[in-house]
Amino acid sequence: MAKKLGNDYLLWVDSATAGTYNLVKGQQALSISRDAGSIDTSTKDDSGYGTSAPGLKSLKISLDMLPNLPDATGYTRLESLCNAAPAVPFMVQIRKGGATGAVGDVVFEGSVYGNITSTEFGQNDAVKAKIEFSAAAAPVKDILG
Repeated sequence: MAKKLGNDYLLWVDSATAGTYNLVKGQQALSISRDAGSIDTSTKDDSGYGTSAPGLKSLKISLDMLPNLPDATGYTRLESLCNAAPAVPFMVQIRKGGATGAVGDVVFEGSVYGNITSTEFGQNDAVKAKIEFSAAAAPVKDILG
């Protein structure tokens, strides 16, 4: 078994052609967090201990990047989808295999809402953007691969 390298995992956004995806250029850190609420199942019969069951999961994806423009089918498309009003869900994939990741390299696929939460224009620094995604539906695929 080999260790997985974070550099090999990149986010792809759905294109204007249904079922096809485009790489978003300029990615740095990409992370997925999955939290679950809890359902209290405690009763007086539990000998003084609270019990619980896992509740609904909440999925968040975070992407830090240095937008590499022009990137009409990647970052610019993602920017348009994130800025849509009213918000509309769109599909994203995370693929292993770096920039050459193929359909067989998909480790995550799902419908999300996106929000560009910050853009930094620092002196003597590259322009930075942070994008947050929240699940619009249960993921179609969610494995480490």
